[in-house]
Amino acid sequence: MGERMNAKTLKAQVLPALLAGTGRQPISFANELAELAHGDAAIATLNALSLTAQALRFERPMPPESFNAEKEIQEIRQILPDPMRRVLIRLLKDRRTADDLMLALAWAFGRSKVRPHPFDLPRIDAFVRAHSEHLGLTAQHWAAQQNDSNAAPQNYFYADVLDETNWLQASLARRAWFIMDRRKENAAAARELVEANWAQENADARVRLLMALETGLNSGDQTFLEGLAKDRAPRVRSLAQRFLVRITGSGAESSALKACLERIHRSTAGLLKKRATLALEVPATVKEHEVRGWIRKTFAEVSCNELARAFELTETAMIEAAEKDEKLLLAIALMATQDRRVDLLEQTVNGRFKDAWEQMSLCGEQDLGLMPAEEKLRWAEILIYPYSGKPQVSYAAWSWLHRSLEGPGPEVLMEPVLRSSRWLNNLVDEEKAGAEWMELLAALCPGSLRNQLRAKLAPLDSPLTMTALSLLEILDSLEKVGDHE
Repeated sequence: MGERMNAKTLKAQVLPALLAGTGRQPISFANELAELAHGDAAIATLNALSLTAQALRFERPMPPESFNAEKEIQEIRQILPDPMRRVLIRLLKDRRTADDLMLALAWAFGRSKVRPHPFDLPRIDAFVRAHSEHLGLTAQHWAAQQNDSNAAPQNYFYADVLDETNWLQASLARRAWFIMDRRKENAAAARELVEANWAQENADARVRLLMALETGLNSGDQTFLEGLAKDRAPRVRSLAQRFLVRITGSGAESSALKACLERIHRSTAGLLKKRATLALEVPATVKEHEVRGWIRKTFAEVSCNELARAFELTETAMIEAAEKDEKLLLAIALMATQDRRVDLLEQTVNGRFKDAWEQMSLCGEQDLGLMPAEEKLRWAEILIYPYSGKPQVSYAAWSWLHRSLEGPGPEVLMEPVLRSSRWLNNLVDEEKAGAEWMELLAALCPGSLRNQLRAKLAPLDSPLTMTALSLLEILDSLEKVGDHE
């Protein structure tokens, strides 16, 4: 064929005829195509088809006007080891997303910085959607796509180290921790970071970030806190007022504090040495089963320091004055936890409020989000100590502790269970505990005691312990992978 026959000629003169059908639109073998016309017409047509196909093979397609490519996910987590993949899928099959077992696994993935295998995400879809924030960037991407298939591509962020340039891209929990750490180094600089983006934060974020500013609280924060008097969220206004009182040493009583003082009766006791006594009077309209909820709500926006100063007592003296009133001790225990004052919690519980664990668990879930891990364990040890000889058998109380700690409990929680020759058997025989109880024991068991728990579970029926033993296995595996990162 001559050099004159090129792809442009074939595409312009031959391709339309081939697409329409040569019966309707015969090929014109003229000019550059004349060389193909020699011989049989059918052969000439086939030659034209062959040449056109070869030309199209090497023709570059036209680029699209725009691209809608998803941004690459920079995943840095290690993948769950292969032997544990089937175990994970088996554990999560037909589970409710709020199960303690599911929560234990999600928190363990987060602590160890391990992620599920990408191929397994469809098989554990409910788990991934509910807990993607703990499972890495690939899981977050999967959950976002499943929840909204039309969602626009987005950036997924993860960095081991946060700084002033990237902290706003992190999750709220990590942002709050970053501000707390930054406050220890430079309180003013940390506050300025929060101030710069304050208007864009929602109410929950404003509360959490304001709580983070409690670290390193000083007079330089006064102007910012005074400006929060008109914040849209009541919790923000109340918290800012509490911080202002701590900074200035004076201030108007908040409405929440006034409500508490109206319900606390002060008197004196003792013949020779007079001492103050305090008693909490619950409104007559509050029913017995509503008392704990009322206490939590009433004292939610008041600190131990505020309440003690209102009575012109030290915090220790206030606890001593309330020692005969369990309802007021419950209020103080809740406030001490909220204030991250484990020292005051210990004074409240030891020798005075022996069923604090059970009573606090009945008040609802406890947010310990800004407590360091070691402080959380100390908090739990204080609540557990009065029960150390004979742990209680309330599943709700154990589950509450697990959800508050977001991980294993202290060793003193499991030691009496493992020492006792009858506690676990009584739990099964008398309390009719099921597999979910064994799973909860596994979730709360610290790593150092898991082998002992396995030995305790071994004599029990397999249907009762099978999932608990699998949970212990996968928790061990996640911790090993995390330790080698």
